[in-house]
Amino acid sequence: MRDELEGYRFDGAEQLITPCLLIFPHIVRANIAEAIRLAGSPDRLRPHVKTHKSPHVVQLMQAAGISKFKCATLSEARMLGTCTAADVLVAYPQVGPAVAELVRIVGDYPQTRFSTVVDDLHVLRQLDAAFVAAGQRIEVLLDIDTGMHRTGVPVGEAAHNLYVELCRAQALTAGGLHIYDGQNHQGEIAARRAAVSLHWQPIGRMVSELKAQGMPLPRLVCGGTPTFPVYAQLEAHDEQTQIECAPGTCVLSDFNYGRLYADMDGFQPAAILMTRVISRQHADHVTVDLGYKAVASDPPAGRRCHFLNLPGAREIQHSEEHLVLETTHANRLQVGDVLFALPAHVCPTVALHQQMIVVEQGKVVDRWPVTARDRIV
Repeated sequence: MRDELEGYRFDGAEQLITPCLLIFPHIVRANIAEAIRLAGSPDRLRPHVKTHKSPHVVQLMQAAGISKFKCATLSEARMLGTCTAADVLVAYPQVGPAVAELVRIVGDYPQTRFSTVVDDLHVLRQLDAAFVAAGQRIEVLLDIDTGMHRTGVPVGEAAHNLYVELCRAQALTAGGLHIYDGQNHQGEIAARRAAVSLHWQPIGRMVSELKAQGMPLPRLVCGGTPTFPVYAQLEAHDEQTQIECAPGTCVLSDFNYGRLYADMDGFQPAAILMTRVISRQHADHVTVDLGYKAVASDPPAGRRCHFLNLPGAREIQHSEEHLVLETTHANRLQVGDVLFALPAHVCPTVALHQQMIVVEQGKVVDRWPVTARDRIV
């Protein structure tokens, strides 16, 4: 049987209070290198920082030549500003007081070129007025709904007209299109290619129509991790428009991505959870201290973890601070024994932890704060 702990062993586990999140920078670096290989160059990448929320991981990406980033929250935007990131897309609608905060962030970090997205004319005008009043400019991308029906404007007359309005704004620079297709997570790469092609063709027609009217579309920011290999192989509609790929999860990866996408087996999990047995009172059952305040609960109950050193363990009860496991190996476990688990969904798991414990060359060497987990209030 393959040793699933290979590559994760380290000294000093007995010193760590559980539950805790471990990060392995050598795997992070390998995942960054794989992302660059798939994209063809660092310049085609705009990785999403929502997975790690960490300036230390951003710095590893910058060291590899990545200069453009994508984020969802203003806290993440500020974190990227402190990293002197060259180019940051806040890919989330800014409404209400968030508009004023975005103006402040742009002013606080002049070394970073910030951009954002819109899908609403009222918001576009509010953004424009706020940046005119501040004497600043910001690049704005039109958010396109590819079928997820979460945010964005479907390709068509309304999208066309909104982009025209964006080009007419006083303090906003038209930056192209934001094209996220989170609904496309088919297991087979051929099925993902087919799904992308359904919206790629009408987007191409829209781009051609806008350019024929003299409107700039410098970039198309495309996809997430599942469709990353698809967009990485696509060519832009012309040399004036660049395709930027925006994967997020792959920098840390997790159990679900490793299980679902065989074509992305070059990415390996770089963050794992450490937990301990806290009770063993029933045959074939043990309880560990890995409640859903320490591991993401958005995967269905029973499918939130994969235990590396407890094969076949089945999650049968999960609450805030406890996870009850059914296992045929219960009789060989003692209270206090350490177990290691891959989270099924790493992004919200990281956000549950104040810090990641850094393991390099088999030793605990540092603690990296998850800086952008806190929201701006």
